Amino acid sequence: MGVSAKARQQGVSRRQFEQSIIDMMDDMQRLEQKISLKADEVVFTMAVAHRKEIDRLQEEILTMRAEIKDLKRNQKDLHMEKSFSMAGRKTRLI
Repeated sequence: MGVSAKARQQGVSRRQFEQSIIDMMDDMQRLEQKISLKADEVVFTMAVAHRKEIDRLQEEILTMRAEIKDLKRNQKDLHMEKSFSMAGRKTRLI
């Protein structure tokens, strides 16, 4: 019914136990390094993606600025043309 004394004494030796603990700690350290490396890779990938998006947005802003300058220049030219044509009509009337 009970476990014999010899069966109870069977188990792992202190040396085997300590080696198992050391192996487990080594495994944990390797896992921590893998997780840290993976986190660094994810952060790097996200930073690169954000940099590309920032570059794209900056290019879009530069394009829009150039378009606004063109529109302002065209508006100014139209205003000048209107002014000259109206001035021409006034001098003919006089």
